[in-house]
Amino acid sequence: MKTMTIDSYFLTNLLKENSTEQNSTDGALEEMINSTSKILNKKLEILSAEIWWRLHLASKNLSHLDADKSCVQYMLNKLDRAAIYHLREHREKGIFYRKLFDIETEKRSEQVECWRDVIMVMKDFLFVWEAHEKAQSRAVFINHAGPGT
Repeated sequence: MKTMTIDSYFLTNLLKENSTEQNSTDGALEEMINSTSKILNKKLEILSAEIWWRLHLASKNLSHLDADKSCVQYMLNKLDRAAIYHLREHREKGIFYRKLFDIETEKRSEQVECWRDVIMVMKDFLFVWEAHEKAQSRAVFINHAGPGT
């Protein structure tokens, strides 16, 4: 049976404590990096959804404007047929032409606003994506290089 001196006993316990402390530090660091990565990943998903919903909303708005334009053009054609039938020009046509112009203006405005919104969200998306990539690179580095001394 081997006996242990008091110095070797303290040295052994000190090494065990350092090892345990190092493992808990490694675990906390890994947990922090994983947590950061998960949060950033969720932000990327949300920003992607925001972009998709904004494009979807713009598409719906443009479809409604196209339907409005078709309706105005139908009424304008109907008015033209009535004018031919009565052999006179209708004064109400100016209102319909102004409405067509307003619809086209609103379509252009919707497209510009959509892209302005998408660009703002894309800036945030790229910022978060960069932070996510950096967090993943740190995790890879720490896993391969170790936490250091």
